[in-house]
Amino acid sequence: MNEPTKAYIAGFLDGDGSIMLQLVHRKDYKFGYQIRVGMCFYQKSKYKAELEKLKEILKFGYIKDRNDGMTEYTIVGKDEVKEVLEALQPYILFKSKHVSAALRILNEMGDRRKMLKEEFLRLARLVDSYSSLNY
Repeated sequence: MNEPTKAYIAGFLDGDGSIMLQLVHRKDYKFGYQIRVGMCFYQKSKYKAELEKLKEILKFGYIKDRNDGMTEYTIVGKDEVKEVLEALQPYILFKSKHVSAALRILNEMGDRRKMLKEEFLRLARLVDSYSSLNY
């Protein structure tokens, strides 16, 4: 991905995107919760083709039409989100604190199956504190 494309996508994320870190209850997980990582780009459904082009560039995720006339392009997964955020980080303006915090958490997340309880609790607290960045 060339630098102008990274800058464009970073601006899109700044304006019409979101970065999400969530604790999701999962009975099948070691500590009963999953740290879910994702990012979304939102656009009116009439611009779905442009979101599909964006997906071709980033090579991850899926596109979903909502019932309210909007379409979402969503990327989920630690490695996928980390790769995209690292590429866009130099060009992010409004969500620079979000990107920095998300990357810090992503870099500290290891294999969930090998994670100790104390380590998971520390990461869970970081995920909870991430919400304070939202406006």
